[in-house]
Amino acid sequence: MIARLLSALGRVQAWAWVAAALAVILVWLVIVSQPQPIPGTFTIEQAEVVLESRPGLPPKMVNLPHIWDDERPQWEGDALYSLRWPETLAADPAHPLALYLPRIGARFRVLLNGKLVAQEHWDTPGYVDTSVVPHLVTLPAELLRPGAGDNRLVIEVRGKLLRKSGLAPPSIGPREAMTARFERVHWWQVSATWMVAACSALLAIMSGLMWRQGRERVFALLAGASVAWSVRLVLTPAVNPHMPFELWFYLHKLSFTMYCGFLYLFLWDLFDFRQGVARRIVVALLWVGPFWLGLVTLTENYNLYRAWTAVLVGVATLTMTMMFMRARWGLDGNQRLMVVVGMVTVITGLRDFLVVQLNFPGDGDLRWMTPGSLVFMLTLGWVLVQRTSSYLQQIGSLNQDLEQRVLEKESELRGAFELLRDAERRQVLEEERKRLTRDMHDGLGSQLVQTLNVVRTTGRTDPVVVAGMLNHALEELRMTLDSLEPLEGDLPAILGTLRRRIAPALEAAGIELEWQVEEVPPVTVHGKGMESRGVMHLFRCLQEVFANILKHAGASRVAVRTWEEDGRAMLSVTDNGKGLGEGFRDGGRGLNNIRLRAAEIGATVRFEDARPGTRVHFRFAGNRPAAVD
Repeated sequence: MIARLLSALGRVQAWAWVAAALAVILVWLVIVSQPQPIPGTFTIEQAEVVLESRPGLPPKMVNLPHIWDDERPQWEGDALYSLRWPETLAADPAHPLALYLPRIGARFRVLLNGKLVAQEHWDTPGYVDTSVVPHLVTLPAELLRPGAGDNRLVIEVRGKLLRKSGLAPPSIGPREAMTARFERVHWWQVSATWMVAACSALLAIMSGLMWRQGRERVFALLAGASVAWSVRLVLTPAVNPHMPFELWFYLHKLSFTMYCGFLYLFLWDLFDFRQGVARRIVVALLWVGPFWLGLVTLTENYNLYRAWTAVLVGVATLTMTMMFMRARWGLDGNQRLMVVVGMVTVITGLRDFLVVQLNFPGDGDLRWMTPGSLVFMLTLGWVLVQRTSSYLQQIGSLNQDLEQRVLEKESELRGAFELLRDAERRQVLEEERKRLTRDMHDGLGSQLVQTLNVVRTTGRTDPVVVAGMLNHALEELRMTLDSLEPLEGDLPAILGTLRRRIAPALEAAGIELEWQVEEVPPVTVHGKGMESRGVMHLFRCLQEVFANILKHAGASRVAVRTWEEDGRAMLSVTDNGKGLGEGFRDGGRGLNNIRLRAAEIGATVRFEDARPGTRVHFRFAGNRPAAVD
């Protein structure tokens, strides 16, 4: 049975628990805030008052609380309240008497039998408001007269327009009997206010940091509401705020307006509602509020402020009702929680408005909205924590999903890269095969075909001729194989390989070879090291140059030289033969082939008259491709 009961209770959602707890709190507030006399004391509910600033105005018997803003015309200046001493209250040395003043202001002093017994900021310059806190004044026993009817108690009040100046019903009796009441009201009006202000400031900082992190408007609205409420609460219990009254009044009332406006917009965004009539009303309230309160401050008409407070309460009720009616029960747990707490907060504000502003029955010293706003702030903090936790969970889930997708994409890219690399490798092999086939066809194949034709067409073959042709074919094969060596653009190494092939031919022709090859930067083609294809192009260029020297130059010496210039490799081949001469054709087939092959490896070639002889000058591109001269 107990297990089933606990299981059933466990299924109850948090908002339902909070609703039940808040209902109990409201009932408790109703009970404790009922006007109740303090046991063993006397509450004075009438007094005779004289307004000293109007000498012609006769004394007036008033019911307490007496509020100066309700008088027509409104009262200001100094007023004397004469209180009737209770007939049965006599002095007792064992139990000192005291006067408890729940609300009085803006400044006051107390006279017992014509003697000053207490005063609060009576001569303090600047704006002072003693009505924001309760007061407990001890009545000296030595000033009391034996007969109760002989005692005269006068309270002089200096009022201020717009501050509900006047006197609330005071209580007279033993001091110990009123201490608990005084401490409770002081805690409620001062300590609790500071506590809620600290919570509100903390919430403002937290929501502000969240807004800065994510730039989500809902956190900015909550930060604005929390800051405004903190300002309101800090100004509320300040007896001496050290600023002009007009500034204090304007900031105190404007901060409450901003709090209400930002809070309504926050709830509207939290519920993710579209732009509606209520939202437009709230926005208008935020724009109109500063001007309306400025008018109240200038005219000092408290009824204008009462009207504005009624507007705020009406907008709060309208907003919460519209949220509830539009959302109905299609809400998540946090939204239902906010509806419940928001409704309770509106109830506390409406109760304070009716009791404090319109004098409905109730204890105006115990304000409901302060604890109500604390509950609301704590609930907002809980919702923020839940919202942030939900965001973090979503981010974690998204990160895991993203990580999984990245792994899948990496696997797909790795597979695609392998396929691409295989395709590229096959393409390179195919191009290399085609190049080798072409080079062997043009070089080795052509030479073998010529040799075969000589053998077939002549009746008898000259072994020397055939051997020379076959030796040339072997040289072509060796050059093709040499081009396949991984020389990585090392020009001296490339030239060294070529030297082994051409040196015997030059020596046989009686031509001296001067070798002036030095270390130079690596030769690159389009930013990469020279591959076998480029090596073959360079071999063919130099093969054509040396062939021209052997056939046409009539030289006795040829010099091969390398050097570095502007970070580039330079190469020249110079002979001391006939030179270019008159029969030189710049556009000849052989020279064009040299230029074209040089361009394939990003080099420029220039033919110069060396006087005597000819110089062929190669300028390699290095890391930058060069144009053909």
